[in-house]
Amino acid sequence: MSSVGEKSKTLARRALMRPSRIGAIAIPIACALAVAFAAQPAHAQRRHPTWGQILIPGGRGDGTNDDTADLYDPASNRFASEIATPRMKGRVWATATVLVNGPNAGKVLIAGGDNTNGIPRASTELYDPATNAVVDGPAMKTPRSGHTATAIPSGPHAGRILFAGGTDADGSKLSSTELYDPATNTFSPGPVIGAACSLCTATVIASGKNAGRILIANHYDSRGPGALLELYDPAVNKFITGPRMNMPDVYSATAIPSGKNAGKVLIVGAIDTTDKVSQEALAQTGLYDPDANTFSPGPSVRNIRRYHTATVITSGPNAGKILIAGGGNWFDDSRLLASTELYDPDTNVFSPGPSMNTGRARHTATPILSGKNAGKILIAGGVKSVGKGVVAMLSSTELYDPVANKFAPPGDTPEMNELRSDTVAVQLPPAP
Repeated sequence: MSSVGEKSKTLARRALMRPSRIGAIAIPIACALAVAFAAQPAHAQRRHPTWGQILIPGGRGDGTNDDTADLYDPASNRFASEIATPRMKGRVWATATVLVNGPNAGKVLIAGGDNTNGIPRASTELYDPATNAVVDGPAMKTPRSGHTATAIPSGPHAGRILFAGGTDADGSKLSSTELYDPATNTFSPGPVIGAACSLCTATVIASGKNAGRILIANHYDSRGPGALLELYDPAVNKFITGPRMNMPDVYSATAIPSGKNAGKVLIVGAIDTTDKVSQEALAQTGLYDPDANTFSPGPSVRNIRRYHTATVITSGPNAGKILIAGGGNWFDDSRLLASTELYDPDTNVFSPGPSMNTGRARHTATPILSGKNAGKILIAGGVKSVGKGVVAMLSSTELYDPVANKFAPPGDTPEMNELRSDTVAVQLPPAP
């Protein structure tokens, strides 16, 4: 293992025995705790509320799709013990969305994703922060993985969740969508996207003539070079074709909250070159302008970043900037990055940011809203390089401090109970 407390397991299909995390002395203690917990009545198990915490469910775990969740408590800067977290169906590339209205308001709808056999699910689950428990939700109309799930902010469908694209059980990319109605706890068919979409992005437009619409930036567009942006219009419940981009691969799309580019969407992606020997790619960015409904090339990013994260900084001297963290040239797993970059919406340029402790991709990044680390960004899990073509999953986390503009040392960051990549993280709402 590369650092104390960090678990790793390659994805090279090797059958490795998992070592004990604490040592042989911990085994009888853990068993005693498990027996005591199991002996509790069902209504007493995991009934403590988790309002304001960060939920990280499922993902790719220790050799299989994980059927557990991790819960980060910002008050203690710790993850809950494994026996204090709920069990759920194993899901990779699923979505997790907080419901804002209806009888299940405040709960989290966890939907779709690949099962242990790599087959997309249609099932959903509802996580309740009031009880720290999970129950089955309604099934989607179509099994899907790698889809988007976005709360509709306005119009006749306000409060409903738009599920768009993904991959189906046959491995085909989907152009279909669905609408989840929290008032009735049911799914209904939605409008069709112009092109099939998987691992694409969905961003709510905050201002301009397209305010309230949802921008879909395709990860890959089958209609030819230069993907077309799509806009979901909640007023008429249909998609409108947007401008063409200069890049076919999109990995993040982030609404810019301030500065001269406020309201625009920063899109970061890559384009493959024709050099099949080096298997290189070119980093690209772009800006979508919702007022003009146009796309223009953006500033140069310093590194190729596939499967990175892009997070708006909410406090400190860099408030309003966007932290681009990790990722790398996915053709070469030995080049996953620990570096970060800061996009400045006032100057429209990227500048070097602080380095994380571990190079990683396919991780999560979540702003912390309360507790002693409020305003910081929790980066969790993902994969790291352990050699060319071989990666290992991570249970480690990073804490970005926007005031000091640096990452906490490894000893000051908590570790998840499980290895997790290709998952999601959701900030739970405060107590009602």
